Amino acid sequence: MEGSSKWDYVRVMSERYQVACREEKRIILDELEKNLAIHRKSAVRVLSSIKNKKPIETRGRRRIYNEFVVQHLKKLWLAMGQLCSRRMKKALPRWLRNYDAPEVTKHLLMQMSKSTIDAYLRPYKAQYRRHWNSGTRPGRYIKTMIPLKPLDYNVTRIGCVEADTVHHCGGSLNGAYALTLTVTDILTSWTECRAMWGKSMFGITESMKDIEKSLPFKISEICTDNGNEFLNHQFVRYLQAREEKVSLKRGRPYRKNDQCYVEQKNFTHVRELFGWDRMDKKELIEVMNDIYCNEWSLLQNLFYPQMKLKYKVRVGAKYKKKYLEPQTPLERVLASPSVAPEVKEKLRQLEQTIDPFELKKSIETKLKIINKLLQRTEEDPEGIPA
Repeated sequence: MEGSSKWDYVRVMSERYQVACREEKRIILDELEKNLAIHRKSAVRVLSSIKNKKPIETRGRRRIYNEFVVQHLKKLWLAMGQLCSRRMKKALPRWLRNYDAPEVTKHLLMQMSKSTIDAYLRPYKAQYRRHWNSGTRPGRYIKTMIPLKPLDYNVTRIGCVEADTVHHCGGSLNGAYALTLTVTDILTSWTECRAMWGKSMFGITESMKDIEKSLPFKISEICTDNGNEFLNHQFVRYLQAREEKVSLKRGRPYRKNDQCYVEQKNFTHVRELFGWDRMDKKELIEVMNDIYCNEWSLLQNLFYPQMKLKYKVRVGAKYKKKYLEPQTPLERVLASPSVAPEVKEKLRQLEQTIDPFELKKSIETKLKIINKLLQRTEEDPEGIPA
């Protein structure tokens, strides 16, 4: 049966269907289902459309955001480091200040809700594979001297930080390679990272000294895991040999959630930047620290809002979580009364004069240098790093 003949047949059946009783309608639908090889519900919809003389309209609101706006949303999402919708919604006003797009598009992006952002970005979101190699070695001899962090630990002041190391070993702990020291303030989420060559007490101490110079506040307490890079006499002497001593606490062994704040930043601030490649060339340390100290620190602390848990309640077998409004670490530092006013004013001026898109371009340029150094290592397998 040709297409035109099919529609003539459907129109005839539709006229019979409109005046038929219930039993006759059942027989008509059986015939349509058999003759046209379509589903019964499809037959009902076809007969109804012929009756109404127009195609059935799909339900729902008219689409507000066209493909042009969605592509700009995707471009912004990639430039902002693939933030979640809640953090992206909070950060959009600051990023759109330096974004090149029509004003109408910017207005539409600003009025997007968090759920709409999620819906349009769902096809583009990538899944990241986590690697579970652990290079932590227990500090057995000094562990008893360092107190455990209490389970009801509640931070109410700025300067209480968590510290951890990330191994750029590429899946093998053999030989020498680069590590990253990550330090995160619990109250404000202000995070600083430094790369070092090899895992040593001296490297940890020197990296911590450099990080303290970059922080807009003084450290009063450090919480670490039970690794021997932290639990050693040299690091303890460094924290205690000062006028205002810094207390050192440790989490429970094999309980990563005791350092949950810095463990989260290990992924968002280190792995998302450098991935899981093996960094076994000493020249990489200088380039990595150049990125950490300049572009990456400014981008993460001044332009990326962070979410913090307000409370969680257990409901049956699940937890219901409530989060505070996303804020950048800079906003939390400015709200802290313990930070000096001149430091706050300096940070405000710094935030106003920096373009986040320029920071992203600079990071991409320096990452290309790192990739070239890594490729040179692969091409020359006999070369031994200095």
